Amino acid sequence: MPEYLQSYKTRILDFYQRNEVLVSVSVFVAGFVFDLLTLGRIDDLLNLVQQAIYIIILGSVLICEIKIKLGVMTLSEKGKRFWEYHDLVVHFLFGSLLSAYTIFYYTSASALTSFMFISLLAGLMLANEFPRFQKFGLPVRVILFSICILSYFAFFYPILMGHVGPIPFWLGFLTSMVFFYIVWKLQLEKFKGPELLKKHVIIPALSVHLVFLLGYYTSLIPPVPVAVKKIGVYYSLEKVNGDYIGTYDHPVWKFWSKGSQDFKARPGDKVTIILSIFSPARFNDQVFLKWYHDSEKAGWTLHDNIPMTIMGGRDEGFRGFGTKANFEDGNWRVVVETSDQREVGRINFTISRDDTVEPRTFRQDIF
Repeated sequence: MPEYLQSYKTRILDFYQRNEVLVSVSVFVAGFVFDLLTLGRIDDLLNLVQQAIYIIILGSVLICEIKIKLGVMTLSEKGKRFWEYHDLVVHFLFGSLLSAYTIFYYTSASALTSFMFISLLAGLMLANEFPRFQKFGLPVRVILFSICILSYFAFFYPILMGHVGPIPFWLGFLTSMVFFYIVWKLQLEKFKGPELLKKHVIIPALSVHLVFLLGYYTSLIPPVPVAVKKIGVYYSLEKVNGDYIGTYDHPVWKFWSKGSQDFKARPGDKVTIILSIFSPARFNDQVFLKWYHDSEKAGWTLHDNIPMTIMGGRDEGFRGFGTKANFEDGNWRVVVETSDQREVGRINFTISRDDTVEPRTFRQDIF
């Protein structure tokens, strides 16, 4: 290597060693920004292929790391030079994958429990960039890698099969387990060092799988790839030139209101919930609009459960609606649930009697 190149390499390596945290965080941010700029639809084939390649690279690096710790793998001189920088590759790939999965989970989340899961995922993603967390080394990377594998298949099978539910979930869960089993049988089982493998690989991987299993059946994990893009409360619905137009009466300054969440009902009025739900192409499933009323005696009580078939492929989401003509005054809530009873969206609103007769001025929302 020419002397000037060797000098540059020495300076770069010295800078990296003196500013390891800064460099790691910068690489993580680069992976996150790269993902934001390139991330397309969840069902985009290029995205799925790119994520699969990232996972394969990460898995290969982790296997090498395990073998080096076991003392059964010796690097060549070229390998050692690469290995000096392998942490940067790992941070970039984890940053890209975990940021993508956090974004996808966030768009499908609604209930508090789902946000708890996303907060945990985002916390792990950020904590991995700091030395106190990194000192745990390999077990943390196995945990993050397990999350990536499970998340990938949690998206892949619903996209492939065109619906969510127990079957796509269990196919993804078992595929992930088989993946780890094959890696174990082909790459790790023959080596001695059971305590290291148990503490650093087996327990972390199994723990993440158990958490995902528990998270699915407690609705902790959001129902990706389904996501409510827009939802609101309206006085009427009209379809014009392919658009759904809802009418509402809240003032302009009340910009945060989703339609008429303070619904003032006159005789003959109907409450209409209009929503758009994103789902992948060739997706054909059902969601349910569950109408709850807050009764003084019984609390939140289910009044209606309206099924709605959704079809995927439209970027802005599949449009649908539910209408209620018989209702009481008070606080109401409509919860949007997938066919496997996971919440994907909700809206709260209040209905009160309006005895005035003055003309009302309505504005329009377009879906």
